[in-house]
Amino acid sequence: MTIKRILSISAAAAIAAQATWAFDMRADSTTINLSNLNVSVDETVHRVRVKIAIDPSAFDLPRDREMILTPVLMAAGRTDSLELEPITVAGRNRWYHYLRNGFLDGGDADIYRAGKPARVQYDREFDMLPWMDHCTLEMRAATANCCDKPEPMAGPSPNGMVPMAKIDVTRPAFEAPFVFAPPVDAGPVTKNIEGSAFITFVVNRTELKENYMNNRHELDKIINSIEYVRRDTDATITRVHIKGFASPEGPYDNNVRLAMGRTETLRRYVRDLYKFPDTTVTSSYEPEDWAGLRRYITDSMQFDISHRPEILEIIDGPLGFDNKNLAIQTRYPEDYRLILKEIYPWLRHSDYNVKYTIKVYTSLADIKRAYAADPSRLRAVDFYTLAQSYPEGSHEYCDVFMKAVEVYPDDPMLNLNAANIELQQGQLDKAQSHLLKAGNSPLTDYARGILAAKRGDMKGAIALFESAKKAGMEGLDNPIATAEAIRDYHPVTYLIQPKK
Repeated sequence: MTIKRILSISAAAAIAAQATWAFDMRADSTTINLSNLNVSVDETVHRVRVKIAIDPSAFDLPRDREMILTPVLMAAGRTDSLELEPITVAGRNRWYHYLRNGFLDGGDADIYRAGKPARVQYDREFDMLPWMDHCTLEMRAATANCCDKPEPMAGPSPNGMVPMAKIDVTRPAFEAPFVFAPPVDAGPVTKNIEGSAFITFVVNRTELKENYMNNRHELDKIINSIEYVRRDTDATITRVHIKGFASPEGPYDNNVRLAMGRTETLRRYVRDLYKFPDTTVTSSYEPEDWAGLRRYITDSMQFDISHRPEILEIIDGPLGFDNKNLAIQTRYPEDYRLILKEIYPWLRHSDYNVKYTIKVYTSLADIKRAYAADPSRLRAVDFYTLAQSYPEGSHEYCDVFMKAVEVYPDDPMLNLNAANIELQQGQLDKAQSHLLKAGNSPLTDYARGILAAKRGDMKGAIALFESAKKAGMEGLDNPIATAEAIRDYHPVTYLIQPKK
């Protein structure tokens, strides 16, 4: 064969090889020969794991060629990236080169011989950085021979690689309608005015003298409280109760007589002054105010009492009333003199309670007027009526419900409605506090389910929705389906189909 013919054949072979590799320089899902791919995201510990299985027997490479496959995580918008360790599939000569130079001794160099069966189990785990919440796992393919710098193979993604999987941990937001409930109508609002009047009586007497000592001022406390209610056109007095107390000095039997007689005298004075029915003004009495004495001994630090613990022990002890007073007097005479002069006078008092009802408001205008003047005059159901007059979710609407639970902190339905407002505003801890006082009902289970869903507990949310549904609440199919979809959401979407 002539030299010219040899050169001609060699040139033709080189051209053919160039043509072949020009075709092979495109990378796609068939080029990288994946037999399996698994990407897992553990959001609890913020870790990502990538497992890749590659079939080296599917690679047809010239003996001096190798293909380098590098998994790359690419942030949305290509602002960040993470390049993992490469996988190399080498032709015969290249593979023996790695073998001779000890690259394969460790067994974990991720270098495999093309065209030969092997179990390629590529496994990498790493911290999940914030930008990985939205990213793509791609495979960068490059080819090289023994001397050349690796040359990238053009892939179909915008980054010139082969897209394999998309990571997106953002689950759909849970949305469900809030259900507000009217509270139970408990009848008219009842209010009280309470106070203490220190009426002075002549020693050992029960007759009331209006202008004796400071009695005029003390009687005016009771009278002014009654007048305050009488001037209120929306209020009706239902009862005035007076409870009289005496101090512990003196014989107990005589204190019973004085407390009972003086209280009855004051009751009749108030009854006759306003011509109340006899049943409207009631009374009771306590002959000796030992509870009051105990409070003064415990709390009134302005009195220089030297034996507080010992005196409290006598008050709480088993002695009879007369013996208790005598024990304090004889054991601690200095303290007793101070108590007799500075504390006992404050134990001779008459506590009064003026009880009245507010009329039931029948018009929205009256409800608004009362709300502006004094929200505590409204019934629980009035707050619900008023809230319904405003657009749902408006500032006024929310304010009315929150004021309602402030006035009636133990009403289950008002606590439920307040929790709904706080759930809408994202105040989950406050909503939980109100739901603890919302009782047990299908509506409450439903609201607690929404709270669980907003906290990411879809399993708990579904259980609560199912409970409400079982109890008869309708319209729960959509919330249950939404919660199930979020529960079953998988943050990884595969973009490549591995070879079977």
